[in-house]
Amino acid sequence: MPGSGRKVVQQLEAHKSELAELVTSMHFERHPELDERYGEEGRKKCYEDTTYHLDYLVQAVRVDSKELFNNYLDWARTMLQERGIPESDLVDNIVVIREAIRKVLPGEQAEMLVAFIKEGLSSLEEDQEEQIIFLNSDDPFHEKARTYLDLLLAGKRRKAADLIEGLVDDGVSIKEIYEYIFQKTQYEVGALWQTNQITVAHEHYCTAATQLIMSQLYPEIFAMEKSDKRLVACSVADELHEIGIRMVTDFFEMEGWDTHYLGANMPDNHLIRSVKEKNADVLAISVTMPLHISTAKNLIQTVRNDSELGNTKIMVGGYPFNMVPDLWKKVGADGSAKSADDAIETANKLIAN
Repeated sequence: MPGSGRKVVQQLEAHKSELAELVTSMHFERHPELDERYGEEGRKKCYEDTTYHLDYLVQAVRVDSKELFNNYLDWARTMLQERGIPESDLVDNIVVIREAIRKVLPGEQAEMLVAFIKEGLSSLEEDQEEQIIFLNSDDPFHEKARTYLDLLLAGKRRKAADLIEGLVDDGVSIKEIYEYIFQKTQYEVGALWQTNQITVAHEHYCTAATQLIMSQLYPEIFAMEKSDKRLVACSVADELHEIGIRMVTDFFEMEGWDTHYLGANMPDNHLIRSVKEKNADVLAISVTMPLHISTAKNLIQTVRNDSELGNTKIMVGGYPFNMVPDLWKKVGADGSAKSADDAIETANKLIAN
């Protein structure tokens, strides 16, 4: 990040609370009806939402990606609309943030942020993209995937596990189960939460149940013949969504790689020690929440600074990298992948070079 961008981020983070308070005050002054409708709870929610918007703005500036902020606003628009909050409320809030930034921050730094906000507001004027459907009727095992998801949403984990066990007994490969059932249904669960069709509790239950069912397949996965290729995989610190990188790691295991999955919240020094101990060819890092992009960038830089890891290739993946195709370059990785199969292909190319 250029020096000017670094200063802007520092200023924005230093004044975040002040800005959120000012934005909340200005927003309610312009819309006095909000006090009657929502009262003090409404002011509290406005402050929280503003802080959230500013956090995403920080991440976008850190990696110099207006597209990252645009994508966040599009996601927020859908999420709020499905909860009965009109798009105009989001637009008004972002407009007030722009004005507050000009009041609080120095001119040149404020204008750098305003450029991101201006493009974000322009993106909201574009037609909203149709919601992606992940359980497509032309997919293999579409009906099984739909049944599996319905069972989980109904809280019937045991029956969902029986369905998977039956597929394995019928000769369906574990790889196909991962790709067309586990992966597809997890994407669909995320979309259902965004559109307010299920609760956070539903989302957590479906994820936890799928992780448990996946673990029951491990005896077969880890019995497969191994090559001399080695992978270490993890989620960045503070990332709670780790099922995606677990699936990717299992795909590598099924392809014969010697894999070492470290989970989430692994301190950097322990991660680096593990990469060295395993003599990893590839380090795979997962990010689901865009708010953790800078954490991934810092982790990659720490790995790069270690002279003993000069030959280790670093691959990233997860939601923000799928939405912003060149983001992997901005965080200093060697490559990125949108799916487990894509990850294996990318990893093989990286270590062949």
